[in-house]
Amino acid sequence: MESEKKNSLYPIEIDDYPKLFDFVLTPNGLKYFHDLKRRYVLGKEMVLDEYNKLRLLAIYYATSNRNEKEVLAWQDICITLDNQGIFEKEMYKSKEDLKEKSFIVQNPLYVEGLYKRYVDYVRKNQDSK
Repeated sequence: MESEKKNSLYPIEIDDYPKLFDFVLTPNGLKYFHDLKRRYVLGKEMVLDEYNKLRLLAIYYATSNRNEKEVLAWQDICITLDNQGIFEKEMYKSKEDLKEKSFIVQNPLYVEGLYKRYVDYVRKNQDSK
């Protein structure tokens, strides 16, 4: 249980965070992420595509840097947006645009199915409550 409290993506080990997702940010992607995050924090108006990109870039950034604080920030962004009725729609299109603009590139450390372990764990524990 102690591991779960210190690790928001439990049962994935923090050292395995960089293996979770198929893409990572480029330097220009990092700049774009910080711009989106700043606009979000300041309450600036954004379109759905920008919220989608914020969600994607936030988790790519957090996991590639093994940054638990940023994982929590990503989770908070997702919950807050969902509570505001801003749901994930057309994520594929947003992700493709990030790739086309070279804001993200293939993650050479990616391990297929690793994130599914986390999702399965969350579902199992939600079902048992």
